[in-house]
Amino acid sequence: MPYLEDGETWSADYDVAEQGMAENRPGHRKFSSYRLPTWAKHPLTHPFNGIVTGPKDYMYAAGDGFVNPLGWSDAHIACKYGDVTMLERSTPEALSRPTSMGDLPAHYAVMYGMPWCLAKLVELGADTASPNNAGDTPETKIWKVKELHAQEQEWLFQALKGELSEKNSVKAQEYHLVKHRAMGNDPVVTERLDKDLLKARKYKFGLGEYVKPYEIPEQIKLRPLDLPLSKVEVPVKQEPPLPVALLFPGQGSQYVGMLKDVMGRPSVKSLLDRAQTILRWDPRDLCLNGPAEKLEETQYCQPIMFLAGLAAVEVLRESRPDVVDRCFCMAGLSLGEYTAITAAGVLTFEDGLKLVQLRAEAMQEASKRTPQAMCSVAGLDRAKVDQLCQEAKAADTTPGAECRVANFLFPSGFTCAGTKNAIDDLCKRATAARALQARPIKTSGAFHTPLMSPAQEQLSRALDAAAQKMAPPRCSLYFNVNGKRVKEGSDPASFLELMKMQLNNEVLWEPTIKAMIMDGVKDFFEVGPLKQLKSMLKRIDADAFKRTENVSV
Repeated sequence: MPYLEDGETWSADYDVAEQGMAENRPGHRKFSSYRLPTWAKHPLTHPFNGIVTGPKDYMYAAGDGFVNPLGWSDAHIACKYGDVTMLERSTPEALSRPTSMGDLPAHYAVMYGMPWCLAKLVELGADTASPNNAGDTPETKIWKVKELHAQEQEWLFQALKGELSEKNSVKAQEYHLVKHRAMGNDPVVTERLDKDLLKARKYKFGLGEYVKPYEIPEQIKLRPLDLPLSKVEVPVKQEPPLPVALLFPGQGSQYVGMLKDVMGRPSVKSLLDRAQTILRWDPRDLCLNGPAEKLEETQYCQPIMFLAGLAAVEVLRESRPDVVDRCFCMAGLSLGEYTAITAAGVLTFEDGLKLVQLRAEAMQEASKRTPQAMCSVAGLDRAKVDQLCQEAKAADTTPGAECRVANFLFPSGFTCAGTKNAIDDLCKRATAARALQARPIKTSGAFHTPLMSPAQEQLSRALDAAAQKMAPPRCSLYFNVNGKRVKEGSDPASFLELMKMQLNNEVLWEPTIKAMIMDGVKDFFEVGPLKQLKSMLKRIDADAFKRTENVSV
């Protein structure tokens, strides 16, 4: 303790180093540099003062990440420990603030047997009548706290009526101090404690005529109380999700005339108006009038398909709002993944469309670096397709030749991509191997292969820039790269890499659908133009196919 040399005079020098304390020692901060709240009582500034606390006082207080999960005000703390000085500094709002359990500071004064605090609350005009969440008012609580003695109950009733006299207030304080002493004290200890009741009342409760041997520094007196208050939101009761999946098609489902029947809907009209501002070309004109060749170009097709998927969501919302709002999960094929991510609330419409536009333009540019192509192969097992791809790649003399499976769509159904010569050769080899189908498809590049790496690098930088604005998904998402579920509410950082990897890695569509079925999905909605995904579902799971609906636009 910082006494002067005579051993009796208290020192006001709070920067002195005391044995057993870290403060003011070499390598530690000076005590005077801390901005302690006014209600904090440190041994350097408040000699012989303190409150003995055990594990129960701190249980659940910080373990869940919150400092103050019950929503205490400083008035609750004051009533719990009987500190009238602290109570007098409380704001009117704090004096009547309920905890998350509905307990007022008045309830705490009753629960801990502090009638003088209850009297002070009545004097200050605090709420002393409202019930807590269990329906108990402070008055009814007096009867229910079994630790209260009959005399304490009488004093509490007097305090609640504003009739607690000064004499009875002193009696209540002394009774409390004696009641909570350790049992079996030596008579000498008991005598000393009895002698120091006046001092104990002053230091514990801030009451009585005892004069403290020191003054609280003015700069501390002037500070406002700053008891931390965590903002714990009461969870909103929500209905459980329906066993429904929304599936969004990708490039290849577009056609001239799409969106014609829904453009007049206010929600769709708003999407198209906002899209035209971002894209700087008219999506309405391209949808209605084409030409088909332009609509097939990646830089135009992907934004249009993104818009079509979200427009279909609005159409579905009008007829089946529960399906949209309570769906279990979403997923999209290739470009459709971005539609699903936006529909799930991870990206805003504007941010989602900007990423899709950048993605489309980067893929279009990457496809011009070398002649590229894609083809559909069906009727051969995976091992055979991989073998034929390797043979076609080895036979291609093009620098940086490539040929591999780009999309695993359904059992024995694949899309392969690579350099043009290798893909042409693959079609011939697959036909010779008696594939049911082996034909080129109309795309501008070898999507989902290493040939898209230049576009992937550009998209990755854009995703990193957008990451801070991403929100947790409102429903589960299944990603193309691994076909696995990311649960609702997940941190976007946990699936950002999956979004980056999609552009130059294989799309696992069949594993995605099977994972959904294993996770309990019963009904599927293809949300977008045509019925491309439904036809794949027929080959993946017959029951799922029967329970699939199309929301074509």
